[in-house]
Amino acid sequence: MTQFIWVGILPACLVALFLILRRPARQFAEEMHVDHARDLFRQQREWLEARFLTALGKVDPIEGLRWEEAHWHDEVLWARDRQTRRLLALIGVHFDSSPFEDLPDPAPRHATALFEFRKGRWFAEGKRLDEVGPDEAVRRNQRFEPVVLHPRRGF
Repeated sequence: MTQFIWVGILPACLVALFLILRRPARQFAEEMHVDHARDLFRQQREWLEARFLTALGKVDPIEGLRWEEAHWHDEVLWARDRQTRRLLALIGVHFDSSPFEDLPDPAPRHATALFEFRKGRWFAEGKRLDEVGPDEAVRRNQRFEPVVLHPRRGF
């Protein structure tokens, strides 16, 4: 009779242990993944910005030219896509107004460039959010969740 009790209790305890430890283990793995991804981004940032401009120029040549004249901010805001759990790097960009622009609907003066980390690599596909800064994008867009960095690891 005792055997039958252990046959039921042992699997139940193992399932409970799995459910308790699953989230901390995932958080630890994601944190290690973020550290590696941030290091790669730092090493490849200039190349990624160039790839971003190339990809954007293929989709929209006029927008690509406008972005080539943009001023890229140094700060990177790290976020995670809630649906795919992929790490994102969001970089703010601002544009100078042209003194010759006399358009009734001027182009946005700031935007956010998105870079996505998947399969161990950073991808720059020309994804952007116009008229939104990185911090505002994370606050307003339910799809993004901020990645909280350990204080000694932030840059």
